[in-house]
Amino acid sequence: MDNLIFIQSLTQKVCAILSFISNSLLIQLVLYRSPDGVGMYKYLMVYISAFELLYAFLGLIVQPEFYSYSSVILVIARTDRFGLPVWIIRVINTLFCNMFGISMAMFTIHFIYRYCVIIGSPMIRMDSAFKVCIWFLSPILYGFVWGIFLVGTLGPSESTNIVLGERFLPFRHITIDQITYVGPNYYTRDLNGTETLNLIVCGGMAGLTIMVTISFATISIFAYKCYKGVGNLLHDSQHSEGYKILQSQLLNMLVVQVTIPFVLMHGPASFMFTGPILHFGNEIAGGLFCIAVAVYPVLDPLPTMFMVQHYRQVLKEMIKKKTKWMVGDEHIRQAKFENFIF
Repeated sequence: MDNLIFIQSLTQKVCAILSFISNSLLIQLVLYRSPDGVGMYKYLMVYISAFELLYAFLGLIVQPEFYSYSSVILVIARTDRFGLPVWIIRVINTLFCNMFGISMAMFTIHFIYRYCVIIGSPMIRMDSAFKVCIWFLSPILYGFVWGIFLVGTLGPSESTNIVLGERFLPFRHITIDQITYVGPNYYTRDLNGTETLNLIVCGGMAGLTIMVTISFATISIFAYKCYKGVGNLLHDSQHSEGYKILQSQLLNMLVVQVTIPFVLMHGPASFMFTGPILHFGNEIAGGLFCIAVAVYPVLDPLPTMFMVQHYRQVLKEMIKKKTKWMVGDEHIRQAKFENFIF
C-alpha cells in the first residue's frame, strides 16, 4: 500500500506539470492560430482549458487521496504536505471536488453550443450579457449547487472519524486534526457497533446522482442532434467545404474530449461512490481512481490539438522550426569549436 501511495503522489505532481504545459499550449493555439470558422467557440475552448489548469493547480496543492473502505469513499486532503491551515485545505479540497460537477456542466454546454452553431442559432453570437452568462456562468451555477450538496450532506462526521482512526490514520502516522475530507459514509455506528443507514448522506448522493443523470441525458440528446446536423450540413451547398470539414472535426474532437473524463472519472466514480452502500469499498480501487483523476487534465487537451487539422498543422510547423533551429545552432557550435581547434 505504501508503494501505491507513493505512485499516487508522484503521478499527481508529474501530471500537474504536464497539464500546465499542454493546456497553456492549447490556449495559445486557440487564441492566436484558430481558423476563421471556429468563431466565438474558441473562447469556450479556452474556458475549458483554463478550467483544467485550475483543476490541476488545486490538485497539486491538496494532492488528495481517494480513500475507499467498506461503507466510505472519501476525498482526503492532508495539511502536513504544504503546511497550510486546515480551513484553507478544506476550502481548496471542496473546490477540487466541485470541479467534478463543473466539468460535466462544461461539456454539456459545449454540445449545446456546437448544435447552435450547426443550425445557425443567434445564441452563438455573444452580443449581450445574457448570452455570455448562459455560456460561461451556467457551469459555475451548476458547480455552486453541487457544492451545496457536498458541504451540506457529505462533510466530516464522528462516524467517519472513527473509521479513519481505525483504518487510515495509523498507517500514515498522522492525526485526525491533520486532515480534512469530503465524501459519503452511508452508515452511522452507535456505541454498540450497530449500523444505521445515514439518510442525510443518501439524500445528498441522490441529489448528485440526479444532476449527473440530467447532464448525461442532455449530452446524449445534443450529441445525437449534432451528428444529424453535421450530416445535413455536409449536403448543404451554402457553406464551403473547408467550413464543413472544420465543423465535423470540431464535433469529433468534442466527442473524444468528453469520452476521456467519462472513462477516467465519471464512469468509475459511479461505481466508486455507489459500491460503499453495499460495503464494497476498496482501498486499492480508490488509489487507482486517484491516479486516473490526476491523468485527466493532461490527456483532455490532446484531441483538440491533434484531431483538428489546422491546429495539428500548426504544431507540425512549430516542431519543424524548432528542429531546424536546434540543428542550425548545433552547426554554429561545431564551427566555433573547429575554428578554436585549428
